[in-house]
Amino acid sequence: MFFICVSSERYVSDHELDNIIKKVGKEKKAFSNKTALDTSNQPLKIVSRKNEAEQIVRYILDYKQGQVVPLVSLYGRSGTGKSTLVRHVCNHLPKVKLCFVNLRKAKTVFGGVNLILNELGQPGLKNTEGMNRGMQKIQETILDTMHLQKKKLFVLALDEFDVIFYDRRGNPSDFVYKLVEMIADLKKEDCLAMLITISNNVLSDYDLDDRIRSRIGNSEIFFKPYSHDEMLKILQQRAEDAFGKKTNDKILEECAKISFLEHGDARRAVDLLRVSAEIAAKEKKEIAIGHIKAALQKIQKDRVEEVMASLSQHSKLICLVLAAKMFFHERDWHTTMSLYEKYEKYLNAEPVSYRRFSELLKDLENTGLVASNTSSKGQKGYSSEFRLVMDPRIVGDIIDKEWWNEHVVKPKAALDKLDDAGIKRGGLYYGAYKALKKNADAKW
Repeated sequence: MFFICVSSERYVSDHELDNIIKKVGKEKKAFSNKTALDTSNQPLKIVSRKNEAEQIVRYILDYKQGQVVPLVSLYGRSGTGKSTLVRHVCNHLPKVKLCFVNLRKAKTVFGGVNLILNELGQPGLKNTEGMNRGMQKIQETILDTMHLQKKKLFVLALDEFDVIFYDRRGNPSDFVYKLVEMIADLKKEDCLAMLITISNNVLSDYDLDDRIRSRIGNSEIFFKPYSHDEMLKILQQRAEDAFGKKTNDKILEECAKISFLEHGDARRAVDLLRVSAEIAAKEKKEIAIGHIKAALQKIQKDRVEEVMASLSQHSKLICLVLAAKMFFHERDWHTTMSLYEKYEKYLNAEPVSYRRFSELLKDLENTGLVASNTSSKGQKGYSSEFRLVMDPRIVGDIIDKEWWNEHVVKPKAALDKLDDAGIKRGGLYYGAYKALKKNADAKW
């Protein structure tokens, strides 16, 4: 039941409500099948992943010889089809039971155990019951499920597996070890099982004990980023299903180009097309380039707001500093040290250590807000630089609009006016101009 508070000065009449319903209904008619642009839905066709599909099938079908590898690591950038392909392959094999769990929902290793239990239809455990009891219950449930459904292989797919390695209090390495041990114990019960981890980086890159590395081997499948043409093909397929008619090729090419150059994420490319279509439908127009630009702004803003809601104050300030440096200097890439110096300057509290600051930057990279670039500096070793993947003005406005305008926008506008004044070297005001410019530059 919905309860609506109505002002005495303004209310929605039946006639107005009818008009709203008609208006929204007409907008919805722009789509013949909007679910085709829902990235959470499993597509019927997978574009350009034949080689990766064959590798997954080879690992899985080893069950017919009574032996499977305990763990397969699928890795590659976000939006390269890893999760989609695992579901597609496993759902196509009738003798395979898939349990798919996204660990992004878990904040701790123990939370990951409970997510697996929930996906298996079991209630979660209390912290006092411990990890070992959780693993025991997972094993018991798998045995019962396989017996009832008469399947030949149980596949536990853990999406966004790298998330558990940010649990500072838990022991992610021990979690992996216990899963591999559980698979070995299941085999003793005549139940074959396999763990598939899905992450941005190969599993061996993470902090794992030697006892695990020796057990899991190197069963890895790399998903290369989609090319521009592959991205375009995905959009053409989705657009045909969603709109029931041919979409302007220039529109799809623009969505593909933006997505390919900015992030290479097919899911975000589909989202861009969907939001562009929604904006165009509200205006009762065909999708145009302007709608794509508006959609890009909306998606970026929504994404930043979603991530910011879960960040600590330190991480928010790091984002704010990075946004300020990018906007003020009109330069994308900035070193860890230059960011840390400004972070210390503007923080009204005890700063975190430089090492922890570097870890927070890496955590931000995993949210998708920040990108990094590591390059060699010769005898000085390697240096990492960072940038925001979206317009810094969006980040500044969302975190603290008043602060952003006062400390970044106004000083930048003043500096731009100085530059526009065209003061010549050696002129009467050049000394003052140079001092003001140096002071403004030093601010960020």
